[in-house]
Amino acid sequence: MSAMCLSLPDSRYARGRRGGFALPSAIFLMLILAGLGVFIVRVNVMQTSSTALDVLGANAYQAAVAGTEWGAYQALRVAGPAPAACFEDTTITFAGTSLAPFTTTVKCVRTSTNELGVTVTVDQITATACNQTPCPNLTPTINNYVARQVTVTLAQP
Repeated sequence: MSAMCLSLPDSRYARGRRGGFALPSAIFLMLILAGLGVFIVRVNVMQTSSTALDVLGANAYQAAVAGTEWGAYQALRVAGPAPAACFEDTTITFAGTSLAPFTTTVKCVRTSTNELGVTVTVDQITATACNQTPCPNLTPTINNYVARQVTVTLAQP
């Protein structure tokens, strides 16, 4: 009887052939995770900037309301038998407060009307607040520019 010799494939050849599947899978997985990481960072940045703009908008609104309150006080002051004169366009600043970055422009427009034989003075007070002068700024140069406008109408005999 003769001896049989079995030939086994070279182990180096078999290992190299099987290891080729893991590398493309690992690269694909790394690309997916990197894309997911970029997406999460982008959403976080957008959310943070959105919150900051929301706070700036609320502060601008408060500055505009303060301007209308100042204007209403000026218009309702009694100056003799008639209402006080409508004030000139005025710019208000808020130094030393949390509204310091904002400037408010307050305007007053006065009209008169006759209501059943009584002359009624009507003042329309408009306050525009923004965080970059002039207010309102039609060509802002800052990225977080906000402006709010509030109008109040007052009538008095």
